[in-house]
This record gives sequence, structure tokens and C-alpha cells, in this order.
Amino acid sequence: MSNSSPQGFPRELLQQSADARRRYFETKVIAHQRLFQVYEDLLHVIRYPAGTSLILVSGPTGVGKTTLLQRIVKQLVEDAACDPTIPPDHIPVMAMEAPSPDSGNFSWKDYFTRALIAADEPLVADKVAYELGGTPQSEQFPLSRRLTTPDLRRVLEKCLSHRRPRAFIVDEAQHIKKMASGRRLLDQMDTLKSLANMTSTVHVLIGTYELLGLMHLSAQLSRRSVEIHFPRYHAEEPEDLKEFKKLLRTFQRHLPLPEEPDLESHYAFFYEQCLGCTGMLKTLLNKALGAALEQEERTLTSQRWEQHAEPPQKLKDMLQRIKQDEATLKNQNDESHRNTLREMLGLHALPPQDGLLREETSLSSTPPVTSPQSKSRRRVGQRNAKRDLIGRGAESAK
Repeated sequence: MSNSSPQGFPRELLQQSADARRRYFETKVIAHQRLFQVYEDLLHVIRYPAGTSLILVSGPTGVGKTTLLQRIVKQLVEDAACDPTIPPDHIPVMAMEAPSPDSGNFSWKDYFTRALIAADEPLVADKVAYELGGTPQSEQFPLSRRLTTPDLRRVLEKCLSHRRPRAFIVDEAQHIKKMASGRRLLDQMDTLKSLANMTSTVHVLIGTYELLGLMHLSAQLSRRSVEIHFPRYHAEEPEDLKEFKKLLRTFQRHLPLPEEPDLESHYAFFYEQCLGCTGMLKTLLNKALGAALEQEERTLTSQRWEQHAEPPQKLKDMLQRIKQDEATLKNQNDESHRNTLREMLGLHALPPQDGLLREETSLSSTPPVTSPQSKSRRRVGQRNAKRDLIGRGAESAK
């Protein structure tokens, strides 16, 4: 997934300009445990959708979702390049960023227009639904301003149907939620689901925790969608802390400076600044490296990274919001919901793993126990069964 080497950055970079070294580090993608796991999960669902129309990837801000998008796009392009059976008119993947609406309400007309621009579809004018008022244009992007939202949607539907991309990816997808009411929000998601179904194109929505709950607006959405969580590293988890320190060691090897800095020894500072989110960590290191290169320093020191530290109040507010969203996500998987579900289905509350199978096995292997109510009743005057005394004891008992 990454072309990183144990030796770090190419040493010839030291002979290049500061801008070249800065660009190298800014564009360097470091494969780490969190990114790799989400990448594998998302790629698997895209390759084998099994009826899935919508895939939702959510996580805290700065966790590395945009990097995930870039890696997925690159992999899907490589898959298409290695498949000789793919026709030449195929586009492996399309990706765009959902715009934040200026008026406060999301505009599908603007969305469809940007989607067609992102697709870079040639001969778009030939796909305009002229019967609905479309007219051919001679501009570079031949779509008339007079075209309505249904016109643009039909153009996009034809584009997706003809090019057959493996996925249509939307970054910053939480902007789709900016509508006036809950009913309109359900309409938003139904529009995406319908577009995905009619074009047989999986739509991937990547965004913050604001996306949580979108797939549960209706039973139809829940059935045709998959949710993937992109979590941050948690310092209280020993394995997470170990991976975070490993990530710092990898970053310090790829900082294009004459002397390798020691980031791992300051892991507490870096974790505090990024809250366990690798995207925020990379942003901090980008700023610190830029300052070090500008001053022509041989290595990265604490003076440089502390110079670009975020205010504690800002970080505290961000962490509070993240923890609230994490608690919401965790509550969805609470075992109490499973027990309630089984009660609603008429099943007994069973252990979470193999409870149902274990109960069925025990029922089939345990001999039936006769219930007291199943015994035949005694006739009137018939005494209970008991051992009678014999001999001298019997005579004295009379």
C-alpha cells in the first residue's frame, strides 16, 4: 500500500531545494495500522458490494480520511490497468468533494454539475435530455445554465451507466446534511440511493461523525448500506499507544533533514496535539518541517513543533465532541440492543457469540425432563407411594 522504505527518504533529496523536500514530506503517505484496516475493509466492499448501494466511512476530523480516499482511487485505477478485459471507455473511479452550501441548504443542481466536472466526461452535450429543455453548447463544459436539476441528473445517470465506475466517492459528505428538516434529510439519502441503484454504481460517502445515523433514516437505507468506522488511536489502549509510537518513528525517518529527529521520545506532546488522529499529526509536522527548512536547520527540534502547537482550549473542545460521537457509535453495538432484538423476535436472550447454536445443540443432546404436570393423576382415595414398616416396628406404630 505504501512505497515507504526502512531507510526513510531518498538521501539525494538533501541536494534538492527546500520546496522539493517539503513537497516530498507533504505528499508522503505512511501506511499505519488504522489506515490499513479501514483501507482493506472499504476496498473489499467496493470490489464485492453484494447488493450494497451506499458505503459510509466516518471518523473524527483529521483522522486521515482524505488520505484514505487517495489510496482507494489509486488502487482502483491500478486494478483497471491490470485487467485486460476492461473496455477502453471504462472509468475506474470517480471522486469529488461535496460543496458546503452558501445559502444553508444543499443544492442538488450544484452537486450534479460538480459531479460531471469531476467525471471529466467528454461529449457531455450528447447526453443532455433535450426533451426536457437541454440545448447543445460550444463551451468547454457544454451544459446550459437553463438546465434543471432533473436534466443534470439524467446526464449524470447516463455518464455513470456508460463509464461503469467501480465507485463514485464523495469526500466531505457531511455537507449533504445541511437541509432544513428531517424529512428533507431522508429525501437526500433516498436520492443518492436511487442514483446508485439506477446506475449500478456504489456510492462511497466519506466524512466526519456528522454522518452517523444517516443510514438508519429508513429500513431501505439500512438494508442497502454499509458503515465503516475510521477510529483514532487511543492512548489508554496499550496496543494503540504502541502503534502510535511506531508511526512517530516512521515519520521521523521520512523527514528530509540531514539529522533524524527524535519524535518518539516526545510522544505525549504529539498525542496531545493530534488527539490520536494521524491527519492532525501530519499537519503539525508539515508546519514544523517548513519552519526548519526555512531556517536551514539540520534537524527538527522541540522549538519548531512547539511553535505550531494548538491552544489547549481548542483541543479540549475538539476532544469533547469526538468523545460524544464515539460514545454514540459505541452505543449502537451495545449488547443490550442484541438482547432486546431477540426478545422482539421471540427468541431468548443468548450469549453474544455462539449462543443460538449452543442452545440448539443443548436442546438436542439433553434428554427430555418429565414435567410434574405431565404425570397421570391418582384416583380418589389412592394413597401416596411410600415404604411400609414391617416387623416389630410396624406393630408398635399401630
